Amino acid sequence: MNADKLVRFCQLKTQIKQWEDELEELRREITNHCTQDSEFRLDDYTLKVLYQERKHYNDQLLIDALPDPDLWKVLFKADPAKISALVKANLLAEKSLEGTYTTTRIPYLYVAPVVRDI
Repeated sequence: MNADKLVRFCQLKTQIKQWEDELEELRREITNHCTQDSEFRLDDYTLKVLYQERKHYNDQLLIDALPDPDLWKVLFKADPAKISALVKANLLAEKSLEGTYTTTRIPYLYVAPVVRDI
């Protein structure tokens, strides 16, 4: 094994981690200024901040709210995607799930270069 390649690989991995940390900090600072869905055009870039609500279920409250205990076997644990699918399939009523979860708003940041017509 070439030691120089291994050293360079480790250096690059360290740089990537530093860049990812800096990107995360910048993303957090940008999204802290936008409390709702927003879109901006800055020079040659379009910036969008979109919020998505994410549900975090309490397993015990969810078990108590399920009309059929056998449904828990399908879920096994509170998986928001599976729960959403059961609601969409009308196997669970959204109203019966009230109080079994907390909701958080997650910001997503999209930045894209502006496409100019030539």
